This record gives sequence, C-alpha cells and structure tokens, in this order.
Amino acid sequence: MLLASAAVPMVLLISSTIIIAAIIGFVFFNEDQFFRGVAGQVVHGLLSIICFALVGVAFWRFGWKIGLLDLLLVIIASNVGVTLHTYFRKSPGL
Repeated sequence: MLLASAAVPMVLLISSTIIIAAIIGFVFFNEDQFFRGVAGQVVHGLLSIICFALVGVAFWRFGWKIGLLDLLLVIIASNVGVTLHTYFRKSPGL
C-alpha cells in the first residue's frame, strides 16, 4: 500500500510536466497575434518556468534518475508539440 501511495504523486508530477511541455510546443509556433507580442512572450516564459520548476521538484522529491527521466520527457513532449503543430498547420492540398 505504501508503494501505491508513493507512485501517485510521481505519476501526477511527470504527467503534468509533460502536458505543460506539449503546450509550450504548441504555443511556441503559434501564429496568433497575441503570442507574437510581449504578452505572448510573458506567457511562454511563465510556462517554461513552471515546467522546469516541476522538473526541479522531480529531482528534489524522487532523486536524480526520475529527474533526468522527467527532463528527457519534457524535451520529447515539447518537440512532439512542435511537430504536431506543423503537421496540423499544413494545407490539405499538399
């Protein structure tokens, strides 16, 4: 029972970090006017700070192995977000 209760915060922490990283990937290449201005840069910076703060919490709470895994998953999730954004942005005629 102790193992299950310890795994729940780790799964929630890693999944929330991955979700925020994917959102950063979508926001980074968004062509909306809001995200091209100063406010968009502030939003992007806050999302990045939150994401890497969660990675720091993973290092602090669960050790260096889980922290490195979380950092790797953040990099992968942000790249997947960028790739999906460019894929869905393509015109249907191509």
